[in-house]
Amino acid sequence: MPDFKTLEPTNSPAFQIAWESTLKCNLDCSYCGDGHNNKIPHPSLDDSLETIDFIIDYVDVVMQRKPQHLKIANLNIQGGESLVHPNILEILQYATKRVDSLLWHLSIATITNAVIKDKIWKNLVTYIDNFTISFHTESTFAQQEQIRKNILYLVQEQKNFHVSVLMHPKHWDTCLEMIKWCEQNNIPHIKRQIDHHWLDMRFNYSKEQAAYLGAPKPKLKDIAAAVLTNGLDISSQGRSCCSNQELCTNKCNITTRIEGNNFKGWKCSVHEFFLYIRQTTGEVFTNKDCRMKFDNTVGPIGFLNNKDAILKDLKESNNFIICKKKQCWCGLCAPKAKTTNDYNEIMKKYNV
Repeated sequence: MPDFKTLEPTNSPAFQIAWESTLKCNLDCSYCGDGHNNKIPHPSLDDSLETIDFIIDYVDVVMQRKPQHLKIANLNIQGGESLVHPNILEILQYATKRVDSLLWHLSIATITNAVIKDKIWKNLVTYIDNFTISFHTESTFAQQEQIRKNILYLVQEQKNFHVSVLMHPKHWDTCLEMIKWCEQNNIPHIKRQIDHHWLDMRFNYSKEQAAYLGAPKPKLKDIAAAVLTNGLDISSQGRSCCSNQELCTNKCNITTRIEGNNFKGWKCSVHEFFLYIRQTTGEVFTNKDCRMKFDNTVGPIGFLNNKDAILKDLKESNNFIICKKKQCWCGLCAPKAKTTNDYNEIMKKYNV
């Protein structure tokens, strides 16, 4: 358990919507898990546009609780690989059109592997405000060259973006080469450890790799266990925020890595800052990883075929969600506290 009582970001957090718009992908990374499935067809254009309308209705409710400077949301269209959806241009154009009528700010973003042909990439870039480029070393040399080419086009177009290098322990040199390329071209980038199940030892790191990623110095028992587990499982030792932003513990202690990221029993505002939608299944969650519900259980808060019920539950939801998970991944940056009093105190700045 953490040795602090409160955790919150140092910046003013926007509301983050992760919309898994399709499960199809043009890569097949071994660490992806259920993040892609090419056997499932792309969702229809009509269903996709209806989901955009629902997202805006949902965020409208959330924004009523926030002070003016926090009436900011970020719609992150992802997959699979969202940019391979055959109707992605129409989807982006519709989302952009809806933005113009809102009383709060909504930016359009995407998490993409950027393995997209030149002509398609240039057509789409116009409609996207922010890019997270995930660099995967289990791609081909030609695909990696395409990624770099597309990144340089973002620089040319003066787009907001950063590159997230997935640090694969078995393709370490390729990761380092990409980081060097980013540094040489003044490309904003972060180094991301690969999160994985503790029984999956393929993505454990060597002592030197773990140190490079900023993991705490391993204890003797960890080093001994590494002999049997093909390296160190640094996911079990903690992690950084997905965007590598600074976090504040006990209101003033700044850190970029949370050790012992177990907040079970804590009061959390994850529902005030996150929404996750799986278009292919119709499931709607508060958050991509923790998936906590308003009633403090784990699972979807509803389905896209019953949107009114979800909105009703959101309006009647409690002040906080009590965490039932043993580890926190996505959602780590959501303000949270060990006690109700501390939670209410830190949340004064986030809600009206």
